[in-house]
Amino acid sequence: MSQMPLPRLTKSNYDNWSVQMKALLGDLEAWEVTRDGFEDLTDTAGYTAAQNKALKETRSK
Repeated sequence: MSQMPLPRLTKSNYDNWSVQMKALLGDLEAWEVTRDGFEDLTDTAGYTAAQNKALKETRSK
């Protein structure tokens, strides 16, 4: 799979850039998170030790 370079936002290309980014994020199935946001987990009661460790590692990235 070849990768297309990410479009760079400039003062004059917002319309084109926004269409490209929406398409890219949609393809990556990330547009909904971008559009709607996400809810960060605060209650991890019931998580296993492995799940808590994975969550901690993910948050530290």
